[in-house]
Amino acid sequence: MKLITYCRVLMVGLLGLTLTACASTPKVESDYADSFNFAHLKSYHLVPINNNTYAGQPGASLTEQRIEESIKNYLNRRGMTEVPAEEAEVWVSYHVASQDKTQIRSYNTRYNYHARYHRSAWGAGWGNNVDVRQFTEGQLLIDLVDPASNHVVWRGIGTKRLKKSTTTEEREETINQYVDAMFAEVPAW
Repeated sequence: MKLITYCRVLMVGLLGLTLTACASTPKVESDYADSFNFAHLKSYHLVPINNNTYAGQPGASLTEQRIEESIKNYLNRRGMTEVPAEEAEVWVSYHVASQDKTQIRSYNTRYNYHARYHRSAWGAGWGNNVDVRQFTEGQLLIDLVDPASNHVVWRGIGTKRLKKSTTTEEREETINQYVDAMFAEVPAW
């Protein structure tokens, strides 16, 4: 009996660790131009976000400022130097978007527990249960642009279900995780 209990506890623990690991892995994808040589890049220019992005007011939102800082930190750690646009080997631009989404799950229930109506008796009943969840999904796109041709040569996309309440530290950590994971997808970097 103790062995069965121990195995159950172990399996629940392993499942919890697996789910935690999956939840913390950033969901990213990328695409790139085969003909562009990424290995030689030593300088970049971060294209400023539109000046009217924050409710018509000049300047960038706090999220945009954090993203810019994270991008600069990553590229500087790679040994790249920020320079004016006309001197840069690659331009870096980004875009942030969010969308409200609805997730609907429908599943069959073969047997329903009728405790409420039949004093804890099991009954053979068929039915469908439907779960409806609404959430907001955020998306960060980062482009590397070849200044000579003005063409995008690499695009990274990070997607995440956004939480309603997070701390400043959690926001910064999430942005840093996604920027690092996205840039890790640049080929021969």
